[in-house]
Amino acid sequence: MERVVHVVFEGGVLKPLAPLRLKENPHFLVALYSEAQWGEEFEQLRRHMRLRTKGIPQSEIETEVTRARAEVKAKRRAAH
Repeated sequence: MERVVHVVFEGGVLKPLAPLRLKENPHFLVALYSEAQWGEEFEQLRRHMRLRTKGIPQSEIETEVTRARAEVKAKRRAAH
């Protein structure tokens, strides 16, 4: 499971801004990014991908991304 969770740091504790709906006691690896840093890195990635895919039709890109995503999901399901 991987997802982005918005949190606030208050009183020495990271507090999620929305309910997480998690089972009790699992351990997680957390990467912290400020919203500004995340936004900058995302924008850089978006610009880079736009340059690399300049001559490829959008529909072809979407088809390939959808196929790759389904493949990753299937591998994750098979691993569990």
